[in-house]
Amino acid sequence: MIVIQKHIRLIFIIMACSITHACTLLPTTPESLNKNIIEWLAENEFDKIDYALKKISKNDKKYSYIIDKTSSITTARNKFIKETSAAAITFQRNNQWQKALQTYNHALDKIEDEPRLQKEKTALLNERDKQVTNLRKDMLMKRANALISYKIIYSKLHKLIPEDYSAQFDINRFDNDRIEVANHLRMCGDQATKNKNYTLARDCYYLSNELEPSKQKSQLVTSLNKQLKDISNQKRHIKLLSAYQSAYDKHEYNLAKSHLNKLLSISPSHAKGRSLLASLNKEVQEWVSSKIEVGKERYSKKKINSALEIWRQALRLEPENPELLQLISRAEKVSQKIQSLEKTQ
Repeated sequence: MIVIQKHIRLIFIIMACSITHACTLLPTTPESLNKNIIEWLAENEFDKIDYALKKISKNDKKYSYIIDKTSSITTARNKFIKETSAAAITFQRNNQWQKALQTYNHALDKIEDEPRLQKEKTALLNERDKQVTNLRKDMLMKRANALISYKIIYSKLHKLIPEDYSAQFDINRFDNDRIEVANHLRMCGDQATKNKNYTLARDCYYLSNELEPSKQKSQLVTSLNKQLKDISNQKRHIKLLSAYQSAYDKHEYNLAKSHLNKLLSISPSHAKGRSLLASLNKEVQEWVSSKIEVGKERYSKKKINSALEIWRQALRLEPENPELLQLISRAEKVSQKIQSLEKTQ
């Protein structure tokens, strides 16, 4: 019974406090409200201002001069948001993360759910968490590498003095650390795989396997190495195909062919690369054949130098074309004879 009375009394106290707090926000007269707004503006208490303004009628002429302050209140609000943002960003740049977070929290207590500040605070927390994760990863990796470097030392120590209590104590402590870090690295690999961060996953599994070897971890490392190689090749494929297209569009066919040959040297069975190369070779052959015929026509009209120019252009695309080599050789001899005859005349 006494407990129930205490609970009832507590409820009444809470209700009384709530009513008292609400009453302080409710405008009694325009003058008192105006005074409160001036005080709240000085303290950047914009939530209290919004609550109070919602409680008055816009059609009530007694409060018209207060309603006219809406624009200046909005200006003050925007200034407060801007200054809060600038201060928090400065703290963040100076690596004062806690001060930056406190700046956002202090402002959001006065202007709850403000979109810009909420967004910036979320970005701050995400960046902080990212950096914390990276630092913990680096510490784990360095700890693992240090333990790996000690493995041989402790192994030799055990063989030298296997019954020495002090040595065995150190060895046991090392083994406990080694197993603990190996387990953490295994979890690091699992999480990194889940996040599709395959490089980190491979590194974590590799170090874990060095500390505490297992067939499964070794297989995971091998599998991830293959996967990373495939991903790397895919990126190179995309880059080389893009370079091919750029060269082809500029009619730089030799360069275009070079990019395709590089692609096929990485992945000989690349279907698109093989198809593009076959198509390019056919196009080049047709172009060279047409140039050969044009050159022959000019040669037959005694336009030797013009024919030579065209055949040499074609030769740049097919340097080993036997017909072109023969035509150019014959035309060069004729051209030289003509020049010699012109000099003797």
